[in-house]
Amino acid sequence: MLVLFYKYFDCVKIAIQNMDQKQTTRSPVISIRHQSNRTIWAIGGGKGGTGKTFVSANLAVYLSQRNKEITLIDADLGGANLHTFLGLRKSDIDIGDFLTKKVPTLKDVAIPTPYNKLRLVKGSDNLLFTANLNYFKKLKLIRHIKTFDSDVIIIDIGTGSTYNSVDFFLLSNPGILVINPEPTSIENAYYFLKSCIIRLLKLYIDHYKIQDLIKKVTKQLKDNSRSVYSFLSEIISQDKYYADLLYRALKKFRPSLIINKARHEKDFMLGESISNVVQKILVIDLNYLGAIPFSEKVHKSVTGLTPFILEHPESDVGEAISSIASQLISIDNTHHEDKKL
Repeated sequence: MLVLFYKYFDCVKIAIQNMDQKQTTRSPVISIRHQSNRTIWAIGGGKGGTGKTFVSANLAVYLSQRNKEITLIDADLGGANLHTFLGLRKSDIDIGDFLTKKVPTLKDVAIPTPYNKLRLVKGSDNLLFTANLNYFKKLKLIRHIKTFDSDVIIIDIGTGSTYNSVDFFLLSNPGILVINPEPTSIENAYYFLKSCIIRLLKLYIDHYKIQDLIKKVTKQLKDNSRSVYSFLSEIISQDKYYADLLYRALKKFRPSLIINKARHEKDFMLGESISNVVQKILVIDLNYLGAIPFSEKVHKSVTGLTPFILEHPESDVGEAISSIASQLISIDNTHHEDKKL
Protein backbone atom coordinates (compact mmCIF):
# COMPACT_ATOMS: atom_id res chain seq x y z
CA MET A 1 0.00 0.00 0.00
CA LEU A 2 2.81 2.39 0.87
CA VAL A 3 4.51 1.84 -2.49
CA LEU A 4 1.23 2.45 -4.31
CA PHE A 5 0.68 5.65 -2.34
CA TYR A 6 4.09 7.05 -3.29
CA LYS A 7 3.51 6.17 -6.96
CA TYR A 8 0.18 7.98 -6.77
CA PHE A 9 1.88 10.93 -5.04
CA ASP A 10 4.48 11.22 -7.82
CA CYS A 11 1.83 11.06 -10.55
CA VAL A 12 -0.19 13.85 -8.95
CA LYS A 13 2.94 15.97 -8.47
CA ILE A 14 3.94 15.57 -12.12
CA ALA A 15 0.39 16.32 -13.28
CA ILE A 16 0.36 19.58 -11.34
CA GLN A 17 3.83 20.65 -12.44
CA ASN A 18 3.07 19.97 -16.12
CA MET A 19 0.03 22.22 -16.26
CA ASP A 20 -0.13 24.87 -18.95
CA GLN A 21 2.10 27.73 -17.75
CA LYS A 22 -0.04 30.26 -19.63
CA GLN A 23 -2.88 29.65 -17.20
CA THR A 24 -1.01 30.95 -14.14
CA THR A 25 -1.32 34.42 -12.65
CA ARG A 26 0.49 36.26 -9.93
CA SER A 27 -0.35 35.50 -6.34
CA PRO A 28 -3.09 37.66 -4.87
CA VAL A 29 -2.26 40.58 -2.61
CA ILE A 30 -3.86 39.22 0.55
CA SER A 31 -4.08 41.28 3.73
CA ILE A 32 -2.30 38.67 5.84
CA ARG A 33 0.37 37.53 3.39
CA HIS A 34 1.15 40.39 1.05
CA GLN A 35 4.70 41.01 -0.08
CA SER A 36 6.91 42.75 2.44
CA ASN A 37 10.53 43.83 2.42
CA ARG A 38 10.71 43.27 6.16
CA THR A 39 12.52 40.22 7.52
CA ILE A 40 10.04 38.65 9.91
CA TRP A 41 10.55 35.39 11.76
CA ALA A 42 7.56 34.03 13.65
CA ILE A 43 8.55 31.33 16.12
CA GLY A 44 5.89 28.96 17.38
CA GLY A 45 5.11 25.44 18.47
CA GLY A 46 2.11 23.21 18.20
CA LYS A 47 2.00 22.88 21.99
CA GLY A 48 3.38 24.59 25.07
CA GLY A 49 6.73 23.73 26.61
CA THR A 50 8.67 23.15 23.41
CA GLY A 51 11.09 26.01 24.11
CA LYS A 52 9.93 28.45 21.44
CA THR A 53 10.35 31.45 23.77
CA PHE A 54 13.85 30.27 24.74
CA VAL A 55 14.73 30.06 21.04
CA SER A 56 13.17 33.47 20.27
CA ALA A 57 15.04 35.24 23.05
CA ASN A 58 18.42 33.65 22.37
CA LEU A 59 18.28 34.15 18.61
CA ALA A 60 17.44 37.81 19.22
CA VAL A 61 20.31 38.30 21.68
CA TYR A 62 22.77 36.41 19.47
CA LEU A 63 21.98 38.55 16.42
CA SER A 64 21.96 41.81 18.38
CA GLN A 65 25.45 41.01 19.66
CA ARG A 66 26.50 40.78 16.02
CA ASN A 67 25.40 44.30 15.26
CA LYS A 68 21.95 43.47 13.90
CA GLU A 69 19.04 45.75 14.71
CA ILE A 70 16.46 43.44 16.26
CA THR A 71 12.86 43.99 17.34
CA LEU A 72 11.51 41.18 19.48
CA ILE A 73 7.72 41.00 19.79
CA ASP A 74 5.87 38.93 22.37
CA ALA A 75 2.71 37.96 20.50
CA ASP A 76 1.91 35.04 22.79
CA LEU A 77 -1.23 36.95 23.64
CA GLY A 78 -2.60 35.92 27.00
CA GLY A 79 0.57 34.10 28.10
CA ALA A 80 3.38 36.62 27.76
CA ASN A 81 6.71 35.78 29.41
CA LEU A 82 9.36 36.65 26.83
CA HIS A 83 10.68 39.51 28.97
CA THR A 84 11.62 37.00 31.68
CA PHE A 85 13.99 35.21 29.30
CA LEU A 86 15.78 38.53 28.77
CA GLY A 87 16.06 39.16 32.50
CA LEU A 88 13.62 42.07 32.38
CA ARG A 89 10.99 42.89 34.96
CA LYS A 90 7.52 44.13 34.21
CA SER A 91 7.36 47.41 32.32
CA ASP A 92 4.79 50.16 32.49
CA ILE A 93 3.87 49.72 28.85
CA ASP A 94 3.04 46.68 26.75
CA ILE A 95 1.25 45.52 23.61
CA GLY A 96 -2.10 45.87 25.37
CA ASP A 97 -1.63 49.66 25.48
CA PHE A 98 -1.41 49.67 21.70
CA LEU A 99 -4.40 47.37 21.24
CA THR A 100 -6.54 49.56 23.51
CA LYS A 101 -5.35 52.73 21.74
CA LYS A 102 -3.60 54.19 24.78
CA VAL A 103 -0.65 54.76 22.45
CA PRO A 104 -0.98 55.44 18.70
CA THR A 105 1.70 53.11 17.30
CA LEU A 106 3.32 49.80 18.14
CA LYS A 107 6.70 51.53 18.06
CA ASP A 108 5.60 53.48 21.14
CA VAL A 109 5.48 50.18 23.01
CA ALA A 110 8.99 49.00 22.05
CA ILE A 111 11.31 49.33 25.03
CA PRO A 112 15.11 49.18 25.12
CA THR A 113 16.82 46.15 26.64
CA PRO A 114 20.25 45.73 28.22
CA TYR A 115 21.41 44.12 24.97
CA ASN A 116 22.95 45.97 22.07
CA LYS A 117 20.45 47.01 19.38
CA LEU A 118 17.64 44.86 20.79
CA ARG A 119 14.18 46.31 21.46
CA LEU A 120 11.28 44.42 23.01
CA VAL A 121 7.55 44.77 22.53
CA LYS A 122 6.36 43.20 25.74
CA GLY A 123 3.24 41.06 25.72
CA SER A 124 0.28 41.83 27.92
CA ASP A 125 -0.61 39.78 30.98
CA ASN A 126 -3.59 41.97 31.95
CA LEU A 127 -6.01 41.66 29.06
CA LEU A 128 -7.73 38.35 28.63
CA PHE A 129 -9.32 39.51 25.38
CA THR A 130 -5.97 39.89 23.63
CA ALA A 131 -5.73 36.12 23.17
CA ASN A 132 -8.71 36.39 20.80
CA LEU A 133 -8.17 39.55 18.79
CA ASN A 134 -10.89 40.51 16.40
CA TYR A 135 -10.00 40.54 12.72
CA PHE A 136 -9.48 44.29 12.37
CA LYS A 137 -7.29 44.62 15.45
CA LYS A 138 -5.18 41.76 14.19
CA LEU A 139 -4.73 43.40 10.79
CA LYS A 140 -3.81 46.66 12.49
CA LEU A 141 -1.23 44.85 14.61
CA ILE A 142 0.23 43.15 11.53
CA ARG A 143 0.46 46.49 9.68
CA HIS A 144 2.31 48.07 12.58
CA ILE A 145 4.70 45.12 12.92
CA LYS A 146 5.78 45.81 9.34
CA THR A 147 6.63 49.43 10.16
CA PHE A 148 9.70 48.53 12.23
CA ASP A 149 12.89 49.24 10.31
CA SER A 150 14.91 46.55 12.09
CA ASP A 151 17.19 44.10 10.31
CA VAL A 152 15.10 41.29 11.76
CA ILE A 153 11.71 41.27 13.50
CA ILE A 154 11.25 38.17 15.65
CA ILE A 155 7.72 37.31 16.82
CA ASP A 156 7.16 34.84 19.62
CA ILE A 157 3.67 33.57 18.85
CA GLY A 158 1.19 31.66 20.95
CA THR A 159 0.75 27.90 20.97
CA GLY A 160 -2.12 26.05 19.39
CA SER A 161 -3.87 26.56 16.08
CA THR A 162 -5.89 29.70 16.75
CA TYR A 163 -6.31 32.14 13.86
CA ASN A 164 -4.01 34.56 15.68
CA SER A 165 -1.13 32.10 15.87
CA VAL A 166 -1.69 30.83 12.34
CA ASP A 167 -1.89 34.30 10.79
CA PHE A 168 1.28 35.50 12.52
CA PHE A 169 3.01 32.36 11.27
CA LEU A 170 1.82 32.97 7.71
CA LEU A 171 2.97 36.58 7.94
CA SER A 172 6.61 35.61 8.44
CA ASN A 173 9.41 34.68 6.10
CA PRO A 174 9.95 32.08 7.37
CA GLY A 175 7.72 30.78 10.12
CA ILE A 176 9.77 28.60 12.47
CA LEU A 177 8.32 25.61 14.31
CA VAL A 178 10.07 24.54 17.51
CA ILE A 179 9.19 21.02 18.61
CA ASN A 180 10.47 18.38 21.01
CA PRO A 181 11.31 14.78 20.00
CA GLU A 182 8.09 13.53 21.57
CA PRO A 183 5.03 12.02 19.84
CA THR A 184 2.60 14.63 21.23
CA SER A 185 4.81 17.53 20.16
CA ILE A 186 5.27 16.10 16.66
CA GLU A 187 1.55 15.43 16.30
CA ASN A 188 0.60 18.94 17.41
CA ALA A 189 3.15 20.45 15.03
CA TYR A 190 1.65 18.46 12.15
CA TYR A 191 -1.86 19.69 12.97
CA PHE A 192 -0.56 23.25 13.30
CA LEU A 193 0.96 23.09 9.82
CA LYS A 194 -2.25 21.62 8.46
CA SER A 195 -4.20 24.48 10.06
CA CYS A 196 -1.85 26.92 8.31
CA ILE A 197 -2.52 25.18 5.00
CA ILE A 198 -6.29 25.30 5.48
CA ARG A 199 -6.07 28.98 6.40
CA LEU A 200 -3.84 29.79 3.41
CA LEU A 201 -6.08 27.95 0.96
CA LYS A 202 -9.14 29.72 2.35
CA LEU A 203 -7.44 33.09 1.87
CA TYR A 204 -6.82 32.31 -1.79
CA ILE A 205 -10.26 30.80 -2.31
CA ASP A 206 -11.90 33.87 -0.77
CA HIS A 207 -9.73 36.21 -2.82
CA TYR A 208 -10.57 34.48 -6.11
CA LYS A 209 -14.17 33.90 -5.02
CA ILE A 210 -14.02 30.17 -5.71
CA GLN A 211 -17.04 29.66 -3.51
CA ASP A 212 -17.74 26.09 -4.60
CA LEU A 213 -14.37 25.03 -3.18
CA ILE A 214 -14.82 26.51 0.29
CA LYS A 215 -16.87 23.62 1.63
CA LYS A 216 -14.52 21.10 0.03
CA VAL A 217 -11.46 22.66 1.69
CA THR A 218 -13.09 22.82 5.10
CA LYS A 219 -14.58 19.35 5.03
CA GLN A 220 -11.91 17.36 3.23
CA LEU A 221 -8.75 18.86 4.70
CA LYS A 222 -10.05 18.57 8.23
CA ASP A 223 -10.45 14.87 7.55
CA ASN A 224 -7.11 13.64 8.87
CA SER A 225 -7.21 10.62 6.58
CA ARG A 226 -6.91 12.89 3.54
CA SER A 227 -3.59 14.22 2.30
CA VAL A 228 -3.35 17.64 0.71
CA TYR A 229 -2.21 15.93 -2.50
CA SER A 230 -5.38 13.83 -2.63
CA PHE A 231 -7.39 17.03 -2.21
CA LEU A 232 -5.48 18.75 -5.02
CA SER A 233 -5.84 15.73 -7.28
CA GLU A 234 -9.59 15.96 -6.89
CA ILE A 235 -9.50 19.66 -7.78
CA ILE A 236 -7.40 18.83 -10.86
CA SER A 237 -10.22 16.67 -12.17
CA GLN A 238 -12.58 19.64 -11.87
CA ASP A 239 -10.46 22.70 -12.63
CA LYS A 240 -6.75 22.50 -13.47
CA TYR A 241 -6.33 26.26 -13.38
CA TYR A 242 -7.38 26.61 -9.74
CA ALA A 243 -5.56 23.43 -8.73
CA ASP A 244 -2.36 24.92 -10.13
CA LEU A 245 -3.05 28.22 -8.40
CA LEU A 246 -3.52 26.58 -5.00
CA TYR A 247 -0.50 24.34 -5.48
CA ARG A 248 1.74 27.31 -6.21
CA ALA A 249 0.39 29.14 -3.18
CA LEU A 250 1.35 26.21 -0.99
CA LYS A 251 4.84 25.92 -2.50
CA LYS A 252 5.50 29.54 -1.55
CA PHE A 253 4.74 28.70 2.07
CA ARG A 254 8.13 27.45 3.29
CA PRO A 255 8.28 27.10 7.06
CA SER A 256 11.33 25.93 8.98
CA LEU A 257 11.77 23.40 11.76
CA ILE A 258 13.92 23.19 14.89
CA ILE A 259 14.12 20.11 17.13
CA ASN A 260 14.69 21.31 20.71
CA LYS A 261 15.85 19.27 23.72
CA ALA A 262 17.46 16.56 21.60
CA ARG A 263 19.02 13.83 23.76
CA HIS A 264 19.83 10.96 21.41
CA GLU A 265 21.24 10.55 17.93
CA LYS A 266 17.83 9.63 16.57
CA ASP A 267 16.48 12.95 17.90
CA PHE A 268 18.98 14.86 15.76
CA MET A 269 17.94 12.85 12.69
CA LEU A 270 14.23 13.27 13.37
CA GLY A 271 13.94 16.61 11.60
CA GLU A 272 14.74 15.22 8.15
CA SER A 273 12.18 12.45 8.59
CA ILE A 274 9.49 14.94 9.60
CA SER A 275 10.36 17.19 6.64
CA ASN A 276 10.01 14.26 4.22
CA VAL A 277 6.63 13.23 5.63
CA VAL A 278 5.32 16.82 5.56
CA GLN A 279 6.42 17.25 1.95
CA LYS A 280 4.71 14.04 0.87
CA ILE A 281 1.48 14.48 2.80
CA LEU A 282 1.02 18.25 3.11
CA VAL A 283 2.75 19.35 -0.15
CA ILE A 284 4.77 22.12 1.55
CA ASP A 285 8.56 22.19 1.90
CA LEU A 286 9.67 22.16 5.54
CA ASN A 287 13.25 23.33 5.98
CA TYR A 288 15.04 21.55 8.82
CA LEU A 289 17.39 24.01 10.53
CA GLY A 290 18.86 21.55 13.02
CA ALA A 291 18.56 20.33 16.60
CA ILE A 292 19.33 22.03 19.90
CA PRO A 293 20.65 19.51 22.43
CA PHE A 294 19.12 19.12 25.87
CA SER A 295 21.11 20.81 28.66
CA GLU A 296 20.46 21.26 32.36
CA LYS A 297 22.18 24.63 32.05
CA VAL A 298 19.22 25.97 30.07
CA HIS A 299 16.97 25.77 33.11
CA LYS A 300 19.59 27.51 35.22
CA SER A 301 19.92 30.37 32.75
CA VAL A 302 16.14 30.88 32.70
CA THR A 303 15.85 30.91 36.48
CA GLY A 304 18.93 33.14 36.61
CA LEU A 305 17.27 35.62 34.22
CA THR A 306 20.27 35.61 31.88
CA PRO A 307 20.12 34.70 28.17
CA PHE A 308 21.82 31.34 27.71
CA ILE A 309 23.79 32.43 24.64
CA LEU A 310 25.65 35.04 26.69
CA GLU A 311 26.67 32.66 29.46
CA HIS A 312 27.52 29.63 27.32
CA PRO A 313 28.23 30.78 23.75
CA GLU A 314 30.63 27.90 23.00
CA SER A 315 28.47 25.14 24.44
CA ASP A 316 26.68 22.63 22.21
CA VAL A 317 23.46 24.58 22.72
CA GLY A 318 25.20 27.87 21.95
CA GLU A 319 26.74 26.49 18.77
CA ALA A 320 23.36 25.12 17.67
CA ILE A 321 21.77 28.56 18.13
CA SER A 322 24.64 30.14 16.19
CA SER A 323 24.21 27.65 13.33
CA ILE A 324 20.44 28.19 13.18
CA ALA A 325 20.88 31.98 13.16
CA SER A 326 23.39 31.74 10.30
CA GLN A 327 21.03 29.57 8.24
CA LEU A 328 18.13 31.96 8.78
CA ILE A 329 20.24 34.94 7.72
CA SER A 330 21.29 33.00 4.62
CA ILE A 331 17.63 32.25 3.80
CA ASP A 332 16.84 35.94 4.25
CA ASN A 333 19.66 37.00 1.92
CA THR A 334 18.42 34.54 -0.71
CA HIS A 335 14.87 35.85 -0.28
CA HIS A 336 15.98 39.44 -0.94
CA GLU A 337 18.12 38.42 -3.92
CA ASP A 338 15.15 36.62 -5.46
CA LYS A 339 13.06 39.79 -5.14
CA LYS A 340 15.66 41.75 -7.08
CA LEU A 341 15.47 39.36 -10.04
